Amino acid sequence: MRTYLISAALSFALGYYACNFALISTIYDFAASVPETTHKRYLLYALLILVALFVLILIPLERIANFEARRKQDYPFRTSAREHLQRRGSF
Repeated sequence: MRTYLISAALSFALGYYACNFALISTIYDFAASVPETTHKRYLLYALLILVALFVLILIPLERIANFEARRKQDYPFRTSAREHLQRRGSF
Protein backbone atom coordinates (compact mmCIF):
# COMPACT_ATOMS: atom_id res chain seq x y z
CA MET A 1 0.00 0.00 0.00
CA ARG A 2 2.82 2.36 0.86
CA THR A 3 4.51 1.80 -2.51
CA TYR A 4 1.31 2.71 -4.36
CA LEU A 5 0.99 5.90 -2.35
CA ILE A 6 4.60 6.87 -2.94
CA SER A 7 4.39 6.12 -6.67
CA ALA A 8 1.15 8.12 -6.99
CA ALA A 9 2.68 11.09 -5.18
CA LEU A 10 5.84 10.86 -7.26
CA SER A 11 3.93 10.69 -10.54
CA PHE A 12 1.80 13.66 -9.50
CA ALA A 13 4.88 15.69 -8.57
CA LEU A 14 6.67 14.83 -11.82
CA GLY A 15 3.58 15.72 -13.85
CA TYR A 16 3.23 19.02 -12.01
CA TYR A 17 6.88 19.95 -12.56
CA ALA A 18 6.75 18.93 -16.22
CA CYS A 19 3.66 21.07 -16.78
CA ASN A 20 4.71 24.04 -14.68
CA PHE A 21 8.24 24.41 -15.99
CA ALA A 22 7.51 23.38 -19.61
CA LEU A 23 9.96 20.52 -19.22
CA ILE A 24 8.85 18.57 -22.26
CA SER A 25 9.16 21.53 -24.64
CA THR A 26 12.57 22.38 -23.17
CA ILE A 27 13.79 18.84 -23.78
CA TYR A 28 12.37 18.94 -27.31
CA ASP A 29 14.11 22.26 -28.05
CA PHE A 30 17.39 20.87 -26.71
CA ALA A 31 17.08 17.74 -28.86
CA ALA A 32 16.21 19.80 -31.94
CA SER A 33 19.23 22.10 -31.52
CA VAL A 34 21.81 19.35 -30.95
CA PRO A 35 22.97 19.09 -34.59
CA GLU A 36 23.49 22.88 -34.75
CA THR A 37 26.00 23.19 -31.94
CA THR A 38 29.15 21.17 -31.51
CA HIS A 39 29.45 21.28 -27.72
CA LYS A 40 25.96 19.87 -27.24
CA ARG A 41 26.75 17.09 -29.69
CA TYR A 42 29.88 16.14 -27.74
CA LEU A 43 27.88 16.24 -24.52
CA LEU A 44 25.31 13.93 -26.10
CA TYR A 45 28.06 11.53 -27.25
CA ALA A 46 29.56 11.45 -23.76
CA LEU A 47 26.14 10.79 -22.24
CA LEU A 48 25.46 7.96 -24.69
CA ILE A 49 28.85 6.39 -23.94
CA LEU A 50 28.19 6.54 -20.19
CA VAL A 51 24.76 4.95 -20.63
CA ALA A 52 26.26 2.20 -22.80
CA LEU A 53 28.95 1.50 -20.18
CA PHE A 54 26.29 1.35 -17.49
CA VAL A 55 24.23 -1.13 -19.49
CA LEU A 56 27.21 -3.26 -20.51
CA ILE A 57 29.09 -3.35 -17.18
CA LEU A 58 27.10 -2.39 -14.10
CA ILE A 59 23.83 -4.16 -14.81
CA PRO A 60 25.47 -7.56 -15.55
CA LEU A 61 27.65 -7.18 -12.43
CA GLU A 62 24.57 -6.57 -10.32
CA ARG A 63 22.88 -9.66 -11.74
CA ILE A 64 25.97 -11.77 -11.10
CA ALA A 65 26.13 -10.50 -7.51
CA ASN A 66 22.45 -11.30 -6.93
CA PHE A 67 22.91 -14.78 -8.39
CA GLU A 68 25.91 -15.48 -6.18
CA ALA A 69 24.12 -14.16 -3.10
CA ARG A 70 21.17 -16.47 -3.75
CA ARG A 71 23.45 -19.41 -4.47
CA LYS A 72 25.43 -19.03 -1.24
CA GLN A 73 22.68 -18.87 1.37
CA ASP A 74 24.96 -20.24 4.09
CA TYR A 75 27.52 -17.47 3.63
CA PRO A 76 29.27 -16.68 6.95
CA PHE A 77 28.02 -13.09 7.07
CA ARG A 78 24.46 -14.36 7.52
CA THR A 79 25.20 -15.02 11.20
CA SER A 80 25.45 -12.31 13.81
CA ALA A 81 28.65 -11.03 15.35
CA ARG A 82 27.65 -12.54 18.68
CA GLU A 83 27.41 -16.01 17.10
CA HIS A 84 30.86 -15.58 15.57
CA LEU A 85 32.33 -14.63 18.95
CA GLN A 86 30.65 -17.60 20.64
CA ARG A 87 32.07 -19.99 18.05
CA ARG A 88 35.57 -18.68 18.62
CA GLY A 89 35.13 -18.79 22.37
CA SER A 90 35.74 -15.08 22.75
CA PHE A 91 32.35 -14.29 24.23
